[in-house]
Amino acid sequence: MSAADEENRFRSRYPDYNVLDNWSSPSWDDQTREVVRQRLEQVPPIRFFTSGEAALVGAIAERLVPQADRAPDERVPIVAFIDEQLHEDRRSGYRYEGMPPQREAWRAGLAGMDSSSQHMYGRAFTALSGEEQDALLRRLQQGDPPGDAWARLDAKRFFANLLCETMVKAYYAHPLAWNETGYHGPASPRGHVRKWIGGVDPWEVHERRTLWGTE
Repeated sequence: MSAADEENRFRSRYPDYNVLDNWSSPSWDDQTREVVRQRLEQVPPIRFFTSGEAALVGAIAERLVPQADRAPDERVPIVAFIDEQLHEDRRSGYRYEGMPPQREAWRAGLAGMDSSSQHMYGRAFTALSGEEQDALLRRLQQGDPPGDAWARLDAKRFFANLLCETMVKAYYAHPLAWNETGYHGPASPRGHVRKWIGGVDPWEVHERRTLWGTE
């Protein structure tokens, strides 16, 4: 990947868009504003993960949902939101066959990742280079990471449904992520009219840039 392509990866297709400009618009009511305010101002403390586990989850998040384009104090706090979910034991209402409850699955999976890292490189996951971390994550995705921990835990399920799904949900629930996708935020109480694929309501932002350049 060229330097230009690398820079292009982190460019927003919605330059200068700020979803918070909708704060006083007819789209948001008081309840919506309060939920958004909490996500922006009330980052939950780490209460479930150990310090080592939190560092490991943070390192994984940097590979799966990178935020290299943001200053440290402007990043979506993915680890904190996942920790809050686990601390409160908020579940999806279902569990895949062969997978333990989510708290047990996270503990076992994170321990398994560090064990696999030691098998492959002789170092903890957080001490690996980005390329080494990606290689281990690919082994996890393919379902064949080294280490005994994965005999008791489905590596593919852990990668897809715990790591990827949970991290992506935590990321895109935050207003900072809405800005980069042009999302208007919860349209409550206004709602949406143009609900077909590609439909954009008059009060929503229009994409100003494609993968091939500016329009």
